[in-house]
Amino acid sequence: MKNPYKRHDIFKCSQEAHQRFQGRVSAYHVLKEKHCYPMGCIYFLWHCTKLEKGKRCIRGFQYAGRQCHGCMHFMDEKVHLQPELIVTAEQYEDFLEEAEMFDAWLESVRFRRLSIAGRISVVKPWFEKRILSKETHTKLMGFLLVFRKGFLGITRFDDTFYIRVSAGMMKMHLFRPGMRLELTGEIREDRGRVLVHAPKQIECMNRGWGRLWTRQDALVAVRTATLMEEQPEQCLGCPWGALTDVHDFRNTERQRYRHLYCLKGIQDPDGCYVRVQRKLRKRKSSMKNGQA
Repeated sequence: MKNPYKRHDIFKCSQEAHQRFQGRVSAYHVLKEKHCYPMGCIYFLWHCTKLEKGKRCIRGFQYAGRQCHGCMHFMDEKVHLQPELIVTAEQYEDFLEEAEMFDAWLESVRFRRLSIAGRISVVKPWFEKRILSKETHTKLMGFLLVFRKGFLGITRFDDTFYIRVSAGMMKMHLFRPGMRLELTGEIREDRGRVLVHAPKQIECMNRGWGRLWTRQDALVAVRTATLMEEQPEQCLGCPWGALTDVHDFRNTERQRYRHLYCLKGIQDPDGCYVRVQRKLRKRKSSMKNGQA
C-alpha cells in the first residue's frame, strides 16, 4: 500500500503561494483540501493602495487584512484559478483508481488501534507555530518518528508514515534512527500524512544509532533555525529539516499550512555542508566494507 495523495507529479497550480515550489502541489491539496479540480477555485486578493506606494497605513497596519474592510484605500480583487493536469488522461485514471483503493483502506483502519512494526528512519522535533495579528508563538509539541515503510496491522505500507511521541516518551525510550519498534497505535490522517497516534506497548528491538534528541536540544535548535523559502526534497528528507505545522489566524478564516525550517541554520540548500558530510561518511563506510 502507498499513499497516492503525497504525489506532486499530478497537478500544477499558478497560484502565487505555490510559485516557490515551481507550481507543483500535492494531490491531497488539490483533491482533498481545496477541492479545486476540475472546477478551479476562487479567492480574494487583498490590496492596500497606501502600503503598495510605500506609505504608512492610517490605522497602523503592516498588511491588508480582514480589519481593513470599509477603508477607502482597501481593494478586494477576485481571482479564479484552475489547477493544470500534468499527466495524461490514462495516467490520471490510474491515479484515481489507486486513490480510491487507498481511501477504502484508510477508512477501514481510521481511529482503530493496530499493531505497528517498522524501523525508524529519522527522528525530528515536532513544532507547532501560531501566527496571530501581533505576535507569533512556536511550541515544541514532541517528536516525530519517521518510517519509510513498515506494517500497519496486516498491511505492508511501502510509504512514509509518522509516529508522534511526547518528550517524556522520548526520554524513556531514547528513540534513534535504525531502531526497530513494535507497538500499538491509532491510525489517523493529517493533511495527507498517515500518522500513528497515542502509541502504547512500545517494544524497542535494538538501540539504533545516531543523534539522540532532547527537549532542550530541540528548543535551542528552533531558536537558530532558518525558514526555507522552498521545500526541496533533499531538505524534507534531511534529519535537520523540520516541517512545522502553521496555524495562521491573521485573516477571517484560520489558514493551515507547513513551513520548512533548517535546524542547522542553513539558508541555501546548494551550500549545505550537512549533505557533503553525509556523502563523505557513506564513502568512507563503503571503502571500509570494500577493504573488509
